[in-house]
Formats: sequence, C-alpha cells, structure tokens
Amino acid sequence: MWAFHARRFRHPVPPNFLTDRVVFSQEPPLRLMRCAECTHLYRSPRERPDAVRRAYSDSAPEQSVYESLFQNQRIAYRAQARRLLNFASGVRRGLEIGSYMGGFLAAARDAGLSFTGIDVNSSAALFGASKGLHIETCSIEEVHTDTPYDAITIWNTFEQLPDARAAALNARRLLRDGGVLAVRVPNSSFYTHWRRRLEGVLSPWAERMLVHNNLLGFPYREGFTARSMRRLLDDSGFKIRRVYGDTLFPIADEWTSSPGALDEWLTKIIQRVSQRGWRAPWVEVYATTRPVS
Repeated sequence: MWAFHARRFRHPVPPNFLTDRVVFSQEPPLRLMRCAECTHLYRSPRERPDAVRRAYSDSAPEQSVYESLFQNQRIAYRAQARRLLNFASGVRRGLEIGSYMGGFLAAARDAGLSFTGIDVNSSAALFGASKGLHIETCSIEEVHTDTPYDAITIWNTFEQLPDARAAALNARRLLRDGGVLAVRVPNSSFYTHWRRRLEGVLSPWAERMLVHNNLLGFPYREGFTARSMRRLLDDSGFKIRRVYGDTLFPIADEWTSSPGALDEWLTKIIQRVSQRGWRAPWVEVYATTRPVS
C-alpha cells in the first residue's frame, strides 16, 4: 500500500518537506472510533487540550518550507475566497481560525476582503507578518471583539481543534446575527466507504482516492459526516445553508515525480466531476447564525 505513496516522490526528498505528508504532527498509532448514533468519527484516546496545542505551537519548519506552503496555499485558497463572496457578498470583515502562515489571508486580501487570523504557532504568525498579514498567536477562546465579525472561517483546522463544539460556540459568540461560519473538514463517510475497499478488487483505485486526499491513515482528530456536522452546528446556534464537495489542496510540488503529479491531477479531476457534496473526500460547510433567544 505504501509503495504507491512512495512512487509519488523524486529522490532524495528533504525530510523537512515530508512533515505534513508522513507524520502530520501526530504520533501514531491511535484508534478510530465511530459513533453509532451520529456517525461521527474520532480518535481514541482523545489527547489533552494542552498536548494538542503543544503539537502545533512547537512546530517550526525552515523558512523555505513556509515560503513554498504559502505560495501554494495562496493560489489554492482563491477558491475559498470566491465561494465565500458568492455565498455572502456582504462579508467584508472576518476572522480565520488556524491561519498558519497566512495562505488564505493573502487570498482574501487579493479578493478585497479584510480578514485577520489567529494561530497557536508563533513562528508561522511571524512569517505571515513578513507578508503584511495580521495573525495573532492565540486560540479562539482567547479572542474578544467589540465589533462582531461578518464571517469566521476554519479551513482544514476544525477537525484538529481540541474541542470542535467549543470552537463552534465561540464562533457564534464572535459573529453578528446573520454572520457566516465556513468550515472545511475531511469527510469520514468518504473515508469509511473507501477504507473498506482497500482489500478487494477495487484496492488500487481506493488507495488513490485516499492517498491523494491525505486520508489513507486518517491523521485527524475528528471526521465529520452530514449527520454529525448538522447536529453540532444546530446545537451551536447555526443553520447550514450550503455544502460544497471538494478534494484536498494540490499535494504535488517540485519533489513529486511527473507520474505522481499526473496521477494526482487525474484522480482529483474525476473526483470533482463525480463526487459532489457529502460524497466528496473533503467538504466545505457554509452556515449562518440563528438569533440568540
């Protein structure tokens, strides 16, 4: 199974470029559990909140790694900025949770949006500052504002937070009435569907579906389904308005072999055409606040 994954890369690949692709800041193995009632997928045992924060705050890649990630994500996040504006054209002032080095913040600025960000990683925040971006080093629980935000976005971070429910409640606290919460999460229904097929005749295709979306080992703390996401946001004061199915951001870079890059591109083209909404490997959910009773 891992032989296919290894063929993606040219040799030799600097170890620092493999951090998110191989270990993803977690120490395996941990079990995956699935709630029989709401179908939510989660890791067990659950890590302590301080351990989760430390795992991300202590990471400090080289500047060249930050630069490569920033340039790739700035381009990739144009789609999120465009979708956000299409969903709610009145959004102007927003907050991104888990900004890292600021890829989305740069894309939002390019689109005319005024977004600031927060992240627990101080070195990533300093890199973002070098790009003229405002990123505070803190968690969402520590954010306070006199003027509620129009929108809060949590891209590829919601599933890694110590407490997703608490984050949703804090997002509601920080948003104006009618404000927008946009989250991008791994689809655990997609994972469980293709995980079951890794041992059968569909194994080569199932492996591609998972590998190209960083789902093969499922290195995430939470995995959402339509049912579990609806329940969480309903309980937190939101109403889901729109759902987009998507693939993971492009993984191929200068270290990826040409066949590996082509394989990723073709797989994701097929996925975008054939797998919509909650059938896709990654899902973006756009919700609005309900009035507080």
